Amino acid sequence: MLILLIQLFLWVTFVNGQFIPGPRSGHTATLIGDKIYFIGGYNFSIPKESDIFYYNGIAWVELNNQVSGQGADMPPKLGHTANVGGRNQDLIFIIGGDVEFSKVYQLDTKTNNVTLPTILGVIPNRDSLVFMSSVSYEGKIYLFGGGKIETDIITLYNNHYIFNTINLNWEDGSLVGAPPPRYKHTATLVNEIIYYIGGIQINNSIISYPSMSDIYRYSTISNTWSSAVARLAPGNTPEPRLGHSAVLVEGKICIFGGSFNNSSPTEPIAMLNTSTLEWSIPHFKNPRSNMQNLPKLVYHTATLVDKRMLVAFGNDTDNMGLNKNFFIFDFNNNEWYITTADELTNPSSNISKLFSSSTSAGISSNRSAIIGSSVLGVLVLIVGILIFVYYRRKKNQSKGDVGYLADDSNISYDKFSFSQRSTLYSSQPSMQCQFTYQQFTPEQCISNINNLT
Repeated sequence: MLILLIQLFLWVTFVNGQFIPGPRSGHTATLIGDKIYFIGGYNFSIPKESDIFYYNGIAWVELNNQVSGQGADMPPKLGHTANVGGRNQDLIFIIGGDVEFSKVYQLDTKTNNVTLPTILGVIPNRDSLVFMSSVSYEGKIYLFGGGKIETDIITLYNNHYIFNTINLNWEDGSLVGAPPPRYKHTATLVNEIIYYIGGIQINNSIISYPSMSDIYRYSTISNTWSSAVARLAPGNTPEPRLGHSAVLVEGKICIFGGSFNNSSPTEPIAMLNTSTLEWSIPHFKNPRSNMQNLPKLVYHTATLVDKRMLVAFGNDTDNMGLNKNFFIFDFNNNEWYITTADELTNPSSNISKLFSSSTSAGISSNRSAIIGSSVLGVLVLIVGILIFVYYRRKKNQSKGDVGYLADDSNISYDKFSFSQRSTLYSSQPSMQCQFTYQQFTPEQCISNINNLT
């Protein structure tokens, strides 16, 4: 019994630290401090995920057990937004997805508690909204576009909502000069100006991919829209796309991945100089000679940390299935690396580290403290069990009993909490990315919604 209890305690203590997330697409990634929080997604086995977990540079930490049953149980999320807000910028506000757009969920990163805050004033009249863009700036979240999926009908919108994360109320943003209804585009904040790129749109009942030379900009200061024409790189690149990602790297917007006419764009990565409005195609090399082709992904996420971009999850358009790898793009030396969720937890691996050495040192220190506390807990448990066994034996001996070990049926195993990793990700069925348009009406298109493209 003693050995069994010790083994169980060690398993509970250390296996939780070995959580490895499974693949997904249509999720969100939000950076707060030294943690990237991943929320929701779609994995083909379970249609939608309400998973919440984070990566801190050396470990994956699952929060599902902590947030479940506290405050508010968040429904599965797909195509939603997740942005930093609140007075202390330590809250994540989760908006949209294909259910309950009117409900705003709030994740407190200090307590890992999910709640439904009381929203003041008028609430937008939308049942659901998916694949809209969002940007957080000075306590406000700016949301534009999106679609509503009903059976086989996808309705596109050019809604412009502003959510105040401090006062907890909605505002209407200007639509004068705004883009046509669109979704699956990106929005990137550059010096108080939001740049909107790509996606798919409906204009005068015509469905189209906006040219990458057509740039819409919104001023968060003056609440006004403007449009500009960017100069494409040689070969009229980059090509249009939807479902891509975008991050800001020293005044340049780096877009990655996406889908164009049911296939991957010719150049997966491109950069827009926001000062000159010129596109360029950067060249990244992989130090590993056996891996030269850049990945082709859609519905992934990209997060910039210290001039390193972590590309996570998404659909692999080459293999027509979910992407199980991670990719780090190092803008310091224009190198890219392919890695795995497990390798990202190995500080000794030779891939470029996502977080700076000072950040990693702090994380490592915290991990050492946790391990030290766990070891101390094990020692306390062992001492406690030995004392229990000693007094139990003394008691039994006083009664003339031969044995002193309690029957296994008397052990209360419900005192231990077990964290079981899902086995649903062991074999992912492939799913071809398609977008077959059948009919279009103003601000509306009909599609096979079983596909995400």
